[in-house]
Amino acid sequence: MNMAYIAKGFGVDAEVVESPGQLGAALARARRATVEGRPYLIDAQIARVGVAWADKPWIPPISIARERTRKV
Repeated sequence: MNMAYIAKGFGVDAEVVESPGQLGAALARARRATVEGRPYLIDAQIARVGVAWADKPWIPPISIARERTRKV
């Protein structure tokens, strides 16, 4: 899931960082934005390894269908 795209949809500057080498420049851009009073999101992609990690990021199951009281 690309959280940067979601943030941009709300008018928030954002970017995806996929390697440690990209992080410094991303933090500098985020700092400039926050100094100007604007929010900034860094979607830092990390390695998912080990027993607790799946091959895909965890996204909570959300279903409003179960909450409906009226059939639509």
